[in-house]
Amino acid sequence: MKSTYCPKATLLCSTALIAGLTLVPVEAAHAQAVIEEIIVTAQSREQSLQETPISVTAVSGFELQEANIQKVEDLQFSVPNFTMTETGISTNIFIRGIGSGINQAFEQSVGYYVDGVNYPRAQQTRAPFLDLERVEVLRGPQLILFGKNSVAGALSIITAKPSDEFEGYFTTTYEFGESETINEGAVSGPLTDRLRARVAARYRDADGYVRNLTLNRNEPKRTDWTIRGTAEYDVTEDIVASFKVEFSDFDVTGRQIETLNEKPATAGPFAGLTYGQFLVGGFGAHVSALNNTLDRKRSSNGDSSKNEQQSYVLNVDWNIGDYELKSISAFSNFESNELCDCDYTGANAFLAGLQEDYDQFSQEVRLTSPIKEQYDFVSGVYFQTSDHNYADQIIIQPTSMLVPAINAQSPGAGSLVSGTQAGRKAVVKSDLFSAFAQVNVRPIDKWELQIGGRVSHEKKSGTRTLSITAEGGGSLPAAQIAAPTVYAGLLDIASTNLASLGPTGAFLTAKLGALPVSDSLKETRFAPDIKLVYEPMSDLLLYASWARGYKSGGFDFRANNRGVSPTMKSSFVFKDEQANNYEIGAKSTLLGGAAEFNISGFFTKFNDLQISIFDGSLGFNVGNAASAEVMGVEMDGRWRLHEYLSLSGSLAIMDFEFKDFRNGQCYFGQQPNVDLDADGELDLCDYTGKTNQLVSDVQGTIALAFNYPIADGYRLNSEVDMFFTSKYHASNTFDPDLIQGGYATFNARIGVGSDNGSWQVAFIAHNLTNKKFIQFGGDTPLSGGLFGMNSDYAFTDRGRTLGLQARVNF
Repeated sequence: MKSTYCPKATLLCSTALIAGLTLVPVEAAHAQAVIEEIIVTAQSREQSLQETPISVTAVSGFELQEANIQKVEDLQFSVPNFTMTETGISTNIFIRGIGSGINQAFEQSVGYYVDGVNYPRAQQTRAPFLDLERVEVLRGPQLILFGKNSVAGALSIITAKPSDEFEGYFTTTYEFGESETINEGAVSGPLTDRLRARVAARYRDADGYVRNLTLNRNEPKRTDWTIRGTAEYDVTEDIVASFKVEFSDFDVTGRQIETLNEKPATAGPFAGLTYGQFLVGGFGAHVSALNNTLDRKRSSNGDSSKNEQQSYVLNVDWNIGDYELKSISAFSNFESNELCDCDYTGANAFLAGLQEDYDQFSQEVRLTSPIKEQYDFVSGVYFQTSDHNYADQIIIQPTSMLVPAINAQSPGAGSLVSGTQAGRKAVVKSDLFSAFAQVNVRPIDKWELQIGGRVSHEKKSGTRTLSITAEGGGSLPAAQIAAPTVYAGLLDIASTNLASLGPTGAFLTAKLGALPVSDSLKETRFAPDIKLVYEPMSDLLLYASWARGYKSGGFDFRANNRGVSPTMKSSFVFKDEQANNYEIGAKSTLLGGAAEFNISGFFTKFNDLQISIFDGSLGFNVGNAASAEVMGVEMDGRWRLHEYLSLSGSLAIMDFEFKDFRNGQCYFGQQPNVDLDADGELDLCDYTGKTNQLVSDVQGTIALAFNYPIADGYRLNSEVDMFFTSKYHASNTFDPDLIQGGYATFNARIGVGSDNGSWQVAFIAHNLTNKKFIQFGGDTPLSGGLFGMNSDYAFTDRGRTLGLQARVNF
């Protein structure tokens, strides 16, 4: 865990690849095969990747399947400066070190789009990939041509469309270690002269890679299915309408969470005991609670996550002469129901239930001009309305070890909370209207100026309340009517109940804040984007850009109290987040089309970053970090070494620094050094000068692919690749015990199939060296805040996986 491993060899290999592309003599170009052109739609038109003045990585749907990349989270090991990880109650997506924190109220700083439709909630990004044309990862603010809030970057997913000829495929993958099975297929073709359709489906079942020692089973067990149908109709020669329907259901039993880094309490009634020893010896917890090493084993009473998503999208494309008018009407919904053993141990401490229900309708109308000699443009309007309902419950069962533990510290207090729950509800309604345009002008030969802007007006209203009730939601018995004072006094949880509990309730309300709370927001913002493009020759493009972006403010769902804010209402609202991004880059085609090399340098200044940090007990505090600066260099290259051999690589070097971050939550054992509310008491920690969580100074990839005809009608298709990263903070409190050292992972694939691509069988291996690493972590709930013992939890990734894959195309 403490390793400071720096992958020097891999860094040198990446640098050698990139440098080598510029050193090979041009005369060698005639001996080289030409690499395949990559087409993207990052600027709302089909363009070659080499003609797009944006730092973008594109991965085709076929490449995703061959690499067994099943969901967004898997993509991070192929794309530097892109990170996604699960957390205890949410999902984090980061580009260039910026992402949204752990709070269901946050919209994503990294925009997530499927066929141009915005999906702004973290839970929606967990859906598996199905029948894709490609995935594009766009780095830097992308607010002009995408829907909203893409202040750090955007992930654009393009699904496969109906075809003019009958075709289809079926692929099946089996992984031996987890007994994982994935089946996917699609059928596409014309139904009439004017009507085409495509149907795709996917099913996955996996036992999991972490052993739950308490329940004697593997976790997380995943079962998911997705089905999509798309119909495309030629209304007239100039109007094409398409309608897409998609349903998905993905369920998870258990989590990939381990506890580690336990240290004995140094003071108090439990001095000398580690958290595991305290749970097992003091309260009869399962002996598995003593396991606190990173070994893909855990102690837990069980978790579950049930998710359903559906979407309906109507596209109408109308060619008006050389102009195209596009309309995208979309409705999406997701429902999520989770049960979290959020003490992260096999002890019966508490359970947490979480429910979300989100509905969204959006409408976009876009006009795209033809590309003329001196100018072209894209313009449009966008409307979005949404309803977001959230609820959670902290449940203390009668058999919970908290009951006797609290009784030991405060006689009778534990009995008051036995069989009770703290139930929270939050509702947010939002309406957004925006207008946007981008004009590209070419005043002189080889030069292009791109000027864009989006003006947006958004209204939000939100409410949040929390009440202490009997388990299940009923009224508290008369004997437990004072239970809310225990929740408030020991766990710092404010509730509506306190208002009726006399002077004690009034004192605690003054300390923690009054509920319910509600507020509204109105924001009008303008986001500009300017790019200067110079093409001195046909195989070289240079660009410089400046963009200002923002992500709208909102309302905190997850805080248990007012924190250091003057009132609960002032802690309920968080402000919008702004970014100024400066970028320069070059895209080159070399060796007569046998190679490509791209490089970009960027500097981004963020103000009022939206953050959410675990409070060490049972809540999350939301706020705005004052400012941060990020700078770095990104490089990628492809080289067709031979007709049968290809080399590719990428390298990202980044420096992130909080320029002013005085309202950080301290990790357990850290001494606070900030009195933010000027009450004479040190409350928080100053993280100014720190690097953000999940930020590596260096990341990169290297891949070598070999495609060779081995016999008449047969072909060998193989690839080896490596992902490497330097160390990073896995915790958003920057706990030094949760620094993940640098590491490298290796994957391999070898397949045999027909020369015409009609079938293929392949052996797939991931993480060949069985590297153990963590992606996210924090203080184990209750261990420090209530009992004074250091314990951490962490999400661990999969070890070595070996599998077989077969595919048939028809």
